[in-house]
Amino acid sequence: MRKVVELYRLYGLFDGVSAPFPSLHELELLVREDGINFVRKQADYRDTVLNRLEAMNLVAGTVFDCSQGVSVPDLLGCDVVFEFDGLGRDVQNFLMEILFAYVYEYRLAQGHRNAGLRHLFFLDEGKRVFSVYKERQSASGIPEVDELTAKMREFGEGLVVGDQEPGKLTDSIKANTFTKVLLPMGDRKQFEQVAGSMDLTQRQMDFAQSLEVGEAVVQVGNQDPVPIQVDDYSLSKQVSDEELRKQQQQRWNKLRFEERQTTQRFKERLSNEDVVEKKQVPSDPQTIDLSDDGVRLLEDVVRNPFKPLTERYSVFSSSYKGNKAKNELVEQGVVIERVVKTGSQRKLLELTEKGRDHVEDSLDLEVKHRGRGGVVHRFWQHQIHDLFEEAGWPVFLEKFDADIYVNMGTTELAVEVATGDNPREIQHVEKHLDRDFQVWVACRNSDVRDGLQQRLADNDVPSENVVFRLFREFNDNEHLPV
Repeated sequence: MRKVVELYRLYGLFDGVSAPFPSLHELELLVREDGINFVRKQADYRDTVLNRLEAMNLVAGTVFDCSQGVSVPDLLGCDVVFEFDGLGRDVQNFLMEILFAYVYEYRLAQGHRNAGLRHLFFLDEGKRVFSVYKERQSASGIPEVDELTAKMREFGEGLVVGDQEPGKLTDSIKANTFTKVLLPMGDRKQFEQVAGSMDLTQRQMDFAQSLEVGEAVVQVGNQDPVPIQVDDYSLSKQVSDEELRKQQQQRWNKLRFEERQTTQRFKERLSNEDVVEKKQVPSDPQTIDLSDDGVRLLEDVVRNPFKPLTERYSVFSSSYKGNKAKNELVEQGVVIERVVKTGSQRKLLELTEKGRDHVEDSLDLEVKHRGRGGVVHRFWQHQIHDLFEEAGWPVFLEKFDADIYVNMGTTELAVEVATGDNPREIQHVEKHLDRDFQVWVACRNSDVRDGLQQRLADNDVPSENVVFRLFREFNDNEHLPV
């Protein structure tokens, strides 16, 4: 908690400043740089927190790689499936519980009380969230998720929880469920758990034990349980993960988020040698051990950050070896894959914080970035910069606080690269207009463009000297000013 508060202060969020929000990545960095006196108990707490954060960011780091994720209203307006397959149990629990907390805080802030059913959560394998073992840890008190679900009811949030082992569900969820459905069960112990929560008589239990596939017993509130017939529904599970990605890619690309950013105060805090004693920083529990091909690929990422992945593979004897080296870097948390849509789809590799440290400490290479933000943002900065340069205009990166500044004699043009519908883009536009600049806003897609145009109108910013462009318009110089 102390580090979370410190992090928010470094981002100016207690001062009424409209700053980006920090992510778990920044929290990990701040905990790692902690200059506390390492008395035994405090050191153990700190190492435990750090290990949890490292594990979370290592296996689910891209989830948190933003200053603000997809908005709650956008999510609540869609049918959404979250698939947590392949993640550790602790990470799964955290992600699921934080989704509950996220929705609850939103409903609370909007005052959505007592207006009937608004939304449903469906949880398969419910014991992962509503685990009876959490309730039995008396030192921890009532599990947070139990309290959350009890509070959410008055805000119109419903829960449907399914599990084949009801004995592992919390007593709270079994006691507070309004409707219970008992399907055929082969295990007597698990059967008795549900029968007991439904308060079935011996005769009703005898009947329920003889249920066939497609039959069930339902109890609504305190009413008597009744037998029902369930319609058969045949489902073909033939869709691969790759096919699913292709089907959903267009929807994912429309989701709005804000790219991860840090503040100057945060950067200064981490670079203050007086605050941090390096000997107190524990080594990364996962040692980086790269093959010669992995090192070769990593060096190429540092020297040529915008080279497409297919071109990187061409320096290897086969694409297989190149892909193997890439997977090695990804699995060890050194790089992450990014996708840029130019005329075709281009895959880039972006160094993680862990990767930068390894490159600078072990490979003795300096990581230099011209431009700001993530690799996708910087790619489009350079792409637009180079097009103006080829057209013969004097053009600069990061001049006058613009992503790209172009001096066209009688006109000065500031180009902002917008990968998300970020309110700070409007602040940048206002600053450039105050300097009497023409302003172009290059947007990742039409949703980002439409969102920023609406923000411009909502803030009464004059739009006569503001032009919105899509990234794809900068694949050639056809749309540049003459």
